[in-house]
Amino acid sequence: MQDVGRIDTWRIPMKTNRPELIIEQNLSVAWVRAFLGMLDNSISNSLTLAIRVPDGELPDEDLPIRERLDAVLHALKIPTVAQTALAIVPYKPWVRLGRPSIEKLAEYYLKELLPRLKALSTKNRYGTYFERLVRYTGVHSKNGHHEIRTVNQLDHIISIWKKRAEKNGRPRQSALQLACFDPAKDHTGSALAGFPCLQQISLTYCEEGTLEINGYYPTQYIFDRAYGNYLGLCQLGCVIANELGARLTG
Repeated sequence: MQDVGRIDTWRIPMKTNRPELIIEQNLSVAWVRAFLGMLDNSISNSLTLAIRVPDGELPDEDLPIRERLDAVLHALKIPTVAQTALAIVPYKPWVRLGRPSIEKLAEYYLKELLPRLKALSTKNRYGTYFERLVRYTGVHSKNGHHEIRTVNQLDHIISIWKKRAEKNGRPRQSALQLACFDPAKDHTGSALAGFPCLQQISLTYCEEGTLEINGYYPTQYIFDRAYGNYLGLCQLGCVIANELGARLTG
């Protein structure tokens, strides 16, 4: 990873135009291809990156690559891969707690973990992705009456999915959407906002019981955060697949 060391003071925003496609089973290799492609301008436009998970769990990683990246990130006082992934889902606490339900994981996260994360870094002052997924606020309108509602998006999707499964059906694909961007909070006059880069997450379910998770980034810091973002999305997919009794494939 000499290329990482050579640009250890750079931050590279992803450009958008003609899409490029990267497909890998190894998360580290996928990130390296994206990063080096941006570095040498062989990938200078929008990127579609697919990580395949053949065994139904988390993708393979090349630990020397991740360790080298983490060392540079730590030296620059940038969140490490694990810290970035934690903003998307508390995967390790979920495993440590015995893989509880989304409802119980959300309760633990909001009461125990989120206050500590906000105290540790001012970058979390606007919230985290997982907080948006389990405590999203919006306006519900009915018969001219408006009320603010707080929605656990993950729990809602899982609940309607299970109810439909009891009737030998499944929810419509267009309903399997999770919002991260909130116009009321995030449409500001700031020239550059560090949160949220991840705008939306969607799920794709196939008849054979497999699940895919998709994240949408209009812009993304490839060096600073992309590896952790990719890992966090895979971990979130693993958590959701466990709840649904499905097998994560990508």
